Amino acid sequence: MSQLSRIFERINAEEVVELTRSLVRIPSVYRPGEAGANEAEAAAFVEAWFRREGLPVEIQEVAPGRPNVLSWIGEKGPGQRCLLLEGHTDVVTEGDPHAWTSPPFAAEMRDGRIYGRGAADMKSGLAAAMIALAAFKRAGVTPKGKLLVGALADEEDAMIGVRHLVKSAAGRELDAAIICEPEENELCLEQRGVVWARIRARGKMAHGAMPEAGVNPITALGVILRGTPGLEKRLRRQCEKSRYLKPPTVTPTIIHAPPRGVGAPQSNVIPALAEMTLDVRLTPGITADGVQAELDALCREAEAGLPGVKVEWESVNAFRLATKVDKSEPVVKAMIHGVKKATGKPPRYGGVPGSTDGTILRMELGIPIVTCGPGNRLIPHQVDEYVEGTKSSMQRRFTQQHL
Repeated sequence: MSQLSRIFERINAEEVVELTRSLVRIPSVYRPGEAGANEAEAAAFVEAWFRREGLPVEIQEVAPGRPNVLSWIGEKGPGQRCLLLEGHTDVVTEGDPHAWTSPPFAAEMRDGRIYGRGAADMKSGLAAAMIALAAFKRAGVTPKGKLLVGALADEEDAMIGVRHLVKSAAGRELDAAIICEPEENELCLEQRGVVWARIRARGKMAHGAMPEAGVNPITALGVILRGTPGLEKRLRRQCEKSRYLKPPTVTPTIIHAPPRGVGAPQSNVIPALAEMTLDVRLTPGITADGVQAELDALCREAEAGLPGVKVEWESVNAFRLATKVDKSEPVVKAMIHGVKKATGKPPRYGGVPGSTDGTILRMELGIPIVTCGPGNRLIPHQVDEYVEGTKSSMQRRFTQQHL
């Protein structure tokens, strides 16, 4: 019997389902200022599970109550590689729990699906990665190199978990990564990048009845809003066209005048400060300098013709540029082979419409990443989030990811 066959014999589809449900039942929404509302309980569960399997564990305390949990088998020696199977323990808010058909953290099984916040994004993918690692241990097979599973904190916001990992000794060992996000088991070799541009316009406070006595920064934001379609067109010209990704978009998402903490908005007051955020989504091909230059130009355009207004911008949570990995990379070839072996068919390819921890791994370490995991890519962050949980579907998803 081959080593691969021995590993697969240690995988039980029902265990993947039940581990997913156990993880979903742990609320791991990060709510600043609310005691216990973080990833700590989910991370403790993952740590305990790995230790029961006899696997080594490293805890990286990224922030209070927000740890990364790492576990592995094998070691990276000369000429050998280290592969990361990456998932995250945080989930987005459940919103109004009464809007759900069943409680958002009940992990209810219904019609072959597991329902609950995080079922698709991405506790099912994390469960598959955990059992993949354990299967090596159970089968007594040590890979040639190192297989690492990372259950990271804070993917849904500032990505402080992966930013911590890439600066650690464990991160510096990495040669490739499989990001187990919900992408319908397609092999995603590209993903969109994102820059959240916070634009601030400064003017002069005045009475609303006497606007000539002040300088209205809101007018500058109006120029920015009118200029976003043009910015979008310019970015599309600079970026590569992708078969799998939507073209770049520029979307206004937040407007404050004045911003929080800088006085209260009043109907009869021209504020001294106005602020807005643009959600800029990118495809491969543009550099950070290119994005910077375009946003700088938009701010100068808003200042022109508005004497006394100063417009500046900054990136919220740093740049996350789009990523692209070639099919010739060894990790991609291995995934292609695995999908063919598991399904008897060539893989389906796709692109990640959002941004994952993989963008940081690619940007900071330069390693190839493939995003592939169970779940409909349109269902995350919605009410009644689900992942297919029948034995056959979970087994199929598992093998497609990890062969």
